[in-house]
Amino acid sequence: MNNIWDRDEDIKPVTDQEIKAAELELGVSLPASYIELCKYQNGGYLIYDAFPTTEPNTWADDHVSAGGLYGINKDGILDTDYLLNEWDLPKNLVLITGDGHSWIALDYRHKNEDPPVIYLEEGNEMEWREIVLAASFEEYISKLYNHEDE
Repeated sequence: MNNIWDRDEDIKPVTDQEIKAAELELGVSLPASYIELCKYQNGGYLIYDAFPTTEPNTWADDHVSAGGLYGINKDGILDTDYLLNEWDLPKNLVLITGDGHSWIALDYRHKNEDPPVIYLEEGNEMEWREIVLAASFEEYISKLYNHEDE
């Protein structure tokens, strides 16, 4: 699974202490497969750039952009609370990538562990449109691909 990173030697792996502190701060149990990836490289760009969807969205008719993954740090998932408030997003999400107009998040609104992965994009009248991408983070990672290769 570690081979999904566009390797950046300057990005250090996350430590067990940082993981525990982040889970405590966020009040969630992070998916084991996400932690495993961050223990190899704590965030950055991926070798993949897309996740397939069956619902057209503002990005494309058949996929969403998914070229990065936030790490377990202050410039990553620990900015979630700030970003949820700044962008008026639903609570109980952990943002794993995004740019302000669209986000991919772990959805903890109905589960405290192994949450589904959702895509949120700006809709009409400041409402967020939501698309469920995967039942788990592991499923999400397994379906990433390069859109140019299709």
